[in-house]
Amino acid sequence: MNTDDLKKQIIYWARLLNQRGLVTARSGNISCRADDKILMTSHDSYLGQLAEDEIVLVGSDGDVLEGAKQPTSEKPLHLGILGHIDQAQVVIHSHSPFTTAFFHHFKQLDIFSFEAKFYLGDVKVVAQTGPTVTDVDPVIEELMDNNIVVLGDHGVVAIGRDFKSAFSLIELLEEQCKVNLILSGKQEQSFNIEEAKEEILPEPQTYELLSEGHIKKLTEVINSDTEAQELGKKYDLTCSLCVKDKDSEKSACFYYQQGRITHTDNNQVAEFSITGSRDVLKRIFNCKIDPFVAITQGKVKTKGDINKISKWYPALVRTFKLWDQAKVA
Repeated sequence: MNTDDLKKQIIYWARLLNQRGLVTARSGNISCRADDKILMTSHDSYLGQLAEDEIVLVGSDGDVLEGAKQPTSEKPLHLGILGHIDQAQVVIHSHSPFTTAFFHHFKQLDIFSFEAKFYLGDVKVVAQTGPTVTDVDPVIEELMDNNIVVLGDHGVVAIGRDFKSAFSLIELLEEQCKVNLILSGKQEQSFNIEEAKEEILPEPQTYELLSEGHIKKLTEVINSDTEAQELGKKYDLTCSLCVKDKDSEKSACFYYQQGRITHTDNNQVAEFSITGSRDVLKRIFNCKIDPFVAITQGKVKTKGDINKISKWYPALVRTFKLWDQAKVA
């Protein structure tokens, strides 16, 4: 797609953001790749009435190559994301009001819709100290795990392979935050990002990804978990599941019989398969990325009947949660 067509796309989605109440006045900004360059909305532009001359073409260093205006003040944010996350083609920063309000008062979003869980996963918040993002690294780190992240009291950033995928995450999160606010009546404990502290636990043993020790530990943990076994029987989780590291070509196939792993091998032909880069698979096995979210956000490639996966959803959720007990280094 040439730059003229990309500008039309930016204008369309910018106006839709405004129409849906996800940006108002001069808030929000958008960028997208244009071959080895980047198109970016300009500083102080009104997304609801965006014009082509308010979209500038910049190089990877941020220097303006085409356009008379200056890029958005969030230029470092967009450059940082597009410079570090190869699969990100589009970056959208909105000031979603219900999302901002919810995470100002609460720290945990309860997602009520199964469909939303598939796409959103565990949405994290990165604390902010001002009207622009001054520390980009924590935002990039969270976007490595999930294609959407909340900026504390400053809106949302979403990435995607195209405008639709990034926009849909922002829209879906806004809906879920609105539902939570309606149901909660703001009666839960208020959320202060600075006060959120993690419990310090001893470092667990770690394994090499898909090594013999890793596979053995996964099998042991799943087969000894009462809840996993009960759910496996209830939903008849009977299938072969292959996980493949595309970088090393290493794979592991798990054979489930009503939730119990009967045996394993390195067969790459299975009823269901998950293929991803080593880095993404490590994050999945360490429970930093929800496997279902990795699928819907395109972080991994899969093969298999989605209807069966939906049928087995409760049993698979428990199985995937147990992967955290066999962390990989």
